[in-house]
Order: sequence, then C-alpha cells, then structure tokens
Amino acid sequence: MEGLHFEKGRIVLPLAGSSFEPGKIKEAIDSIKDAQLAEIVHAEACYFSADATGCVEIVKKYLTSEDLMLRLSADVLYVFGNLTLRNVSKVQAARLDVRQCLQRALKEDAKEEIKAACVFAYYMVNTFLHIQVEKEMPSLESYISYLPIGQRMFAISVLAHGMYLKKDYLKAQGAVQTAMLMADATYPIAFIYLNCVDAICRINQKDQKGAVQSVNRALSLARKDRLFEPFIEYHGLLQGVLEVCLRKSEPEIYKKLVDGILAFSRGWMKIHNAQMDKDVTDLLTPLEFSIAMLACRDWTNQEIALHMGLSVNTVKHYVSDILEKLQIDKREKIKDFVNQ
Repeated sequence: MEGLHFEKGRIVLPLAGSSFEPGKIKEAIDSIKDAQLAEIVHAEACYFSADATGCVEIVKKYLTSEDLMLRLSADVLYVFGNLTLRNVSKVQAARLDVRQCLQRALKEDAKEEIKAACVFAYYMVNTFLHIQVEKEMPSLESYISYLPIGQRMFAISVLAHGMYLKKDYLKAQGAVQTAMLMADATYPIAFIYLNCVDAICRINQKDQKGAVQSVNRALSLARKDRLFEPFIEYHGLLQGVLEVCLRKSEPEIYKKLVDGILAFSRGWMKIHNAQMDKDVTDLLTPLEFSIAMLACRDWTNQEIALHMGLSVNTVKHYVSDILEKLQIDKREKIKDFVNQ
C-alpha cells in the first residue's frame, strides 16, 4: 500500500491475540522486544484494565504511523478509549481512518493478510458500536483464516457478536464453541470476550444458569490481571448477569465496574445514537438498564427477581421508576430505548 507498509511480525492488537497464563500479563508484555509494538501492547493492557486515559496517551502518536499494524491498533484503541472519555470527534476520526485503511487495501489489492487485518479492525469498531457494516465491504468470515490464531479467536468473538445482533443466538454460540475447540492454547483476553458473547446469547434464551457459568469463566480469566473492560463493554447486553455474579459477592469490584460502565455507555450512546435511527437512553443507572433489558423481552417481574436475586416488590419498584424516567406507560415500550 502506497504510504503504508506491512512489517513482518507485527499484528493488530497483539496482546488481545496473545497466549499467556492468567496472572502473567506482565511477563507477556515484557516478552515483546520490538519497542513500538511493546508500546501498543502496553496501551492494550491499559485499555483492557479500564485505564482509558493511559491507553489513548500511548497510542495517539501512532495514529498517523506508516506501519499499518501499528496504525490500525492505535485507531481501534483510540476509538474505544475515547468512548469512555466521551471524546466523540476523536472516536469518529479514528473510526474513519480504519475505514480508509480498508478501502485502500481493497483498492490496491493488498496481500490477503493485510486485507484481513483491515477487515478485522473495521468489523471490530462497527460491531461493538452496533453500527451497520456497509454492504460493499467484504465479510469478516472470508478473511478470518488469514489472521494469526490468537487474532482469529478475537475475530470470532466479533463475528459471533454480529450474529447476536441479528438474533442468530444458536449460530453465535456455535461460533464461540468452535473457537474454543480450535484454540491451541489459552488466550485470556479473546476467551473473556468469547465467554461474554456466549453469555449474552444464553440469557436471550433464558438460560440463566448457563449465562452465569459463562460470565464466571470469563471472570476467572480476568481477575488476576484485572482485565475488567470487557465486562464494562458487555454490561447492558449481559442483562443483569454481571450483577448476579458480582454485586453481592464482590461489591468493591462491582462498584468500580459501575463507574466504568456509566462512562463507557454514555460515550457509546453518543456515537451510536448519532449513527442510527433509534436512540439508546442514557437516563438509567446500570442496574436499571439491566432490568429494562429483561423487562422489554417479556420477562415477568418474578423471573427478573429470581434471576437477579431481588424481591418481586423491588423489581416492581425499579420497573415503575424506569417507566417514569422514560416517560412511557407500558413496559413493552422500553424496547425503543435500549440496545437489543
């Protein structure tokens, strides 16, 4: 690609696709000898441990890098880091650069590995924002095989998330399970995301037990290195499962996550609502949002109470508050205000 080059050994989001033992993230970071790639890896560690400020400060100098892998990694991290910081213009600029890199790779018929990296980054930023992929863009499925195995794990979580958004829950679960079986080692960050996708699919099939098991598996991978950002990103779609797993048993972690959830979700809504016809509300607390997601899916108050470990009267109170905040009179109307 003219003006951009592809340096052997460099990949998009190297830490996300790295295999390491949970609790040994420092060793994984220290093993990177390439100085520039090490900075990207350090930025990833900041982001996945919910330090958005540290992340964007590191990667901003790579946003115009001529090395495509450094640039795409910086763009993706800058998008999601600035969501939390609610810097909308910076999110949009980085997101546009990912799109332009992909368009150039396609126009110039770059090597398949280069196109795969661009497609991966493009789908990542659009899928997590719930923004529709442009019809002229190639499918992620057709390029996954050109990615290194670790990035392939992460890409499959993105692919499965896209299937979830189309309500293909069983297909998404199948993709997740295939990825887990295909893995040749433990990829903690990718596996956290895969388990989160599995959980959101299960909860939409009212398999509460299975959803809780998936989130607990993800938490077991995340705790030692404090890789809690994926749970912040997936909180709304987890529909109360995070509360079930953490709110009473680990209140300090849950409280910290709530702060991150509020910041990330407000930024996410600013971008998503500007791009899509239907606005997602920013009027609800994380707990209210979880209950709202369940209530608009025809869960009864008793089912919500049982799932979240609350009394039926408490759920009734929350639902009433939600209706009042949204200024609507029926719970089925809640679906117009949440990200399904």
